[in-house]
Amino acid sequence: MSEYNQSYAQPAPATHSGGHGAPAAAGPSKKLAIFAIVGALIVLVGSLVNWVVSDTAGDGGVKGTDGDGTITLIVSIVMAIVFIAALVTKKGMLYLVGAIGALVSVVFAVKNMMDPEALVITKAQDKLGVSEKVAEQAVKQLELSAGPGIYMVLVGALLALALGALGFMKSRAAR
Repeated sequence: MSEYNQSYAQPAPATHSGGHGAPAAAGPSKKLAIFAIVGALIVLVGSLVNWVVSDTAGDGGVKGTDGDGTITLIVSIVMAIVFIAALVTKKGMLYLVGAIGALVSVVFAVKNMMDPEALVITKAQDKLGVSEKVAEQAVKQLELSAGPGIYMVLVGALLALALGALGFMKSRAAR
């Protein structure tokens, strides 16, 4: 028997990450996906909250789901699922799909912020069965403003858009 108890361990390959032990391009972190999911959930909640409020009408406002909020609600659910899949699979294309969904929500939020009367007119036509002309005349007498839900949708969608785009770019850089 020989007495060769020496270990011939190979040194670890050098990393280019500034000496922190992680590979140079590790792809998007879990935090990106988690915060993008939070953004999607903010869009979801904001879709259910008042998008239009009135100081003169005592009805509490108009919820997003009475109009385009239905679209942002569905898109937010899809975004959350896509970002969860991105978290699990670490596929960059999923971040991009989530970012596109967020962009759709941003467009609807901005559209409704610019014209809060349109949502009230739509609700009056659908729920009350009045003509568009009658609804427009009634809306002119109200002081309408964007409600908290539309701001929630905008902030959540911008968060998801930024993080989705960042996640996609980091995954591309990791290749």
